Amino acid sequence: MKLSLWYYSGAGNTEFIARKVSKRLVDQSHDVTLRRITAQSIKSAKQDTDLLIIGFPIYDLSPPDLVRELVEALPAAKRPVAWFCTKALLSADSMRGLMRLAQAKGFFTIAVAEYTMPATDMLAVLAKKGSLTEKIIKFFHSRHLNKKLGVFISAMMRQNPIKPPKRKWYLHLERIIPNSIKRSFHGQFTKLRPLLHSIPENCEECMKCVMACPRNNIRFEERIKFGSTCDLCLRCFHHCPTESIQIGSLTKETVRYNKVCL
Repeated sequence: MKLSLWYYSGAGNTEFIARKVSKRLVDQSHDVTLRRITAQSIKSAKQDTDLLIIGFPIYDLSPPDLVRELVEALPAAKRPVAWFCTKALLSADSMRGLMRLAQAKGFFTIAVAEYTMPATDMLAVLAKKGSLTEKIIKFFHSRHLNKKLGVFISAMMRQNPIKPPKRKWYLHLERIIPNSIKRSFHGQFTKLRPLLHSIPENCEECMKCVMACPRNNIRFEERIKFGSTCDLCLRCFHHCPTESIQIGSLTKETVRYNKVCL
């Protein structure tokens, strides 16, 4: 079977899962194409597969906008699609919304999975290196991961259509939460976007951040500069080899999550 696995990943949690899923499918003699979701790769999205798999992280209770843009860019057709996401705590209605968007284009969902992984944004702004906070945040991840991956892949192979899940129960609590608190909670990390910068004297001009940015938001003009289309995926921050990329003064001693710790 020919499969196309698209994934969006910042620090690396979703990519970690995507590569594990891909390896298992290849071991089962399937032809798997692994593609990272970026503004550039979406331009070449086409219907060239028997099964579509899409993986993404949860940011601020939502999938990244580029994931929705991928679904919208794919040609409408009756085709099976499987979804997985990585999350720190809550996934809200992310899966439900994407499934409905895909359904409107004729896609039908055959498998979904959610994996709990360390909150890389919290590590970046709250966890000092070697601190108890770092240990606590890294402690929260899905147990029995290989078993869960097996269940997900088995569901894909059966290709039985499934309906979008019901609205998560905790979202009904929004009715009793004051708007001021909602505004304070939603989008709190987006306030950090203008604080992203690179320290020129620490930068070795490896261009990893420029090449890795999913939005092509980072450029080099005598020094590293950031544009205004940042997703705040923090891929540049967590993978900078010299830790020259900082978020204001918040991250001078905080954790770079450059590998998945399970």
